[in-house]
Amino acid sequence: MEEIAETPRVRRFIPIDSPWHRLFDLAHTPTYRELLVEFLSSFTFHPPGEPVQLPYPGAPHPPEISFRLAGVMRSMTLAEFAVRCGLYMQEEIETKIYTAGLVVVEKPILVGFWQVIAGANHWEHEKSKGRVSFVTDPLYRYLHHLLATSISARGYSREWCTTTDLFFQYCLLYRRPCALAHGLAQYFASGHHRQERGFLYGGAYVTVIARSLGLVPQQDPHLRTPAIMPTRMGMQSLWGMRVIRRFPVGPRFKNRDGGVWREEALPEHFVPVHPPADPADVVPVEDPPEDLDGAAVPQPPPPAGAPQFPRHVIRGGAPGGALHPDVRARLDRLDDLVGWLVRAEQDRREREGLPPIPLPPVRAPHQQHHPQQQHQPQQQQDQDSDSDLDA
Repeated sequence: MEEIAETPRVRRFIPIDSPWHRLFDLAHTPTYRELLVEFLSSFTFHPPGEPVQLPYPGAPHPPEISFRLAGVMRSMTLAEFAVRCGLYMQEEIETKIYTAGLVVVEKPILVGFWQVIAGANHWEHEKSKGRVSFVTDPLYRYLHHLLATSISARGYSREWCTTTDLFFQYCLLYRRPCALAHGLAQYFASGHHRQERGFLYGGAYVTVIARSLGLVPQQDPHLRTPAIMPTRMGMQSLWGMRVIRRFPVGPRFKNRDGGVWREEALPEHFVPVHPPADPADVVPVEDPPEDLDGAAVPQPPPPAGAPQFPRHVIRGGAPGGALHPDVRARLDRLDDLVGWLVRAEQDRREREGLPPIPLPPVRAPHQQHHPQQQHQPQQQQDQDSDSDLDA
């Protein structure tokens, strides 16, 4: 950021020795695969204040945080977890930096914030995400990349800004206190939802927790795989994101026209944006839907034993009416295909000198439960008539 002259603006959002600064700085801690897998496979999180279903009346309340690390099961409060993962200092736990941290923000506010930085038309309400490339300020795109590689890390979908990303970025840019320890615990608790062959993230913070518990991963003989060293974002990352350009004064953030980016202050207030209503859920009272089948016409009682179908099964003016042209055309096409297959099979058997396959008997649905001997004369008559047709 110093090389592109953006350090003063970054420090407004990420002050030195703040929880946000520690979050991004600790992300560069080495990762140990065995510790990460053991930690994620055993991590549980019960947010303080939320009801928990107990296995039986009088059962002890589960701890807020529990996990296994280096073969030892451990439990702690969320406040202790916040200190051990390095995001907060012990003296900050009793201050508003920790106690007033936001856990959730209403979605209309988040979408309204997205409208400020990218435009509401670029937010996909059905998927609850938007493309980061629509964000106009290059620094905001850079900060989103930091979030997508730390507290909401994932693999190859960083070009999307999810609702979780938007929550953290809203707290970051508007300098609202954010419950980072709560968010990190939720991220760890969702580890079992990831795909079997998906990448695992968050190992840097697991290493920090292990060190706070007195473990020395680099000297543990049971860890067989070497430490995974993280890669810091630098000028190469900025060039790859295509957010900077070389100008006479040096590399700087660029705007969409290729010129030097000029900062635009965020508005102090903005209008929340509610998602559009689903048209399928809106039923106009004054204009009821049109009955495409027309008014029901009284019909004579059907003969005994005939199958009954509701009007919505087969389109038509009334039960027993003419088939819809689309249905008739499809039935004719299926009839042609079946005839073609039968003729092809008959030709093949004639070429190979095989006897013809006997035709199956025709069975009416309302007669299928009758005794077998009652069907024999009708089946023989149908088979004879089918043979005459084939001849």
